[in-house]
Amino acid sequence: MSQIDFPKILAEYGLRPTGDPKLLEGGEDNGNFRVATDQGDMVLREYRMSGIEKIRAELRLVAFLGENGYPTPAPLRTASGELVVEADRRPIAVFPWVPGDVPTEMTAPLAGQAGELLARMHLLTTDWTDVRIPVIDRLGLLHQGLASRPELDGVDDWHDRVRDFLEGRGEELERLDELPCGPLHHDLHRQNLLVAAGEVTAVLDFDELNRGPLVIDLARVFHYLAVDHPDLRLPRDLADAAVAGYERTRALSDVERELLPVAFDLAGMVDAAAFIMWAAPTIGLTHVDECNSWIAHLRNVDALS
Repeated sequence: MSQIDFPKILAEYGLRPTGDPKLLEGGEDNGNFRVATDQGDMVLREYRMSGIEKIRAELRLVAFLGENGYPTPAPLRTASGELVVEADRRPIAVFPWVPGDVPTEMTAPLAGQAGELLARMHLLTTDWTDVRIPVIDRLGLLHQGLASRPELDGVDDWHDRVRDFLEGRGEELERLDELPCGPLHHDLHRQNLLVAAGEVTAVLDFDELNRGPLVIDLARVFHYLAVDHPDLRLPRDLADAAVAGYERTRALSDVERELLPVAFDLAGMVDAAAFIMWAAPTIGLTHVDECNSWIAHLRNVDALS
């Protein structure tokens, strides 16, 4: 159990614990604890990776969404109006507990709801500005991958494929930046959904919040649908359901629809590059092909054609 002083933190929000905190499963980069209080169950979230200003930007946006009817728990405010407190330099936020379970599998109805909720977020945050929200240089990250030399077999082939992608799809990749942009959830998969009676009760974990072309968010949904599937192939019925759900709320332009395939390829390549460069060598992997994101990318080239 974390060394967090739960009573002290909760007191800043005007809460008193009435039971012991319970660590919730999931949350690789953060700690989430369910705590019973005199005002109902709460979730205390300990941020372990992001900087404090990025967290403040994230919580500001999540608070806005929650206060405008979006199904995500809005963070509580302290007596002084703060959305986050620091305990021993660890940023902590408190959210109300939301009933629901993480779905065991993604179904077409749930994929449709996920797509619709993604579009609702994009519409709600139209013209949202906050300089603290990061912008990911995706092409820069791929070039960084080309300049890297991880101690893994298969690196030369990986480099060749990345280079071919950047050179062969360069015009399309440049056009992505001309598409409508805004805040991206960037991590919308079934483990970040709570569901009750077949309906999504909460979209969780905005820790990967960044700003970019809106179509990238939909491409990331496709990426997670693929890596969550046993053969790492994108289930086309789920992808179609996600797009249909999205377009029930926000219609994709002809250009966004045209560039969605390259956005999907880019999302998979960037996810794989980050893992291959920084994670794979540290967890004992020996070959690039042990990276699920990379294999998923290879198995889904032209999947949206």
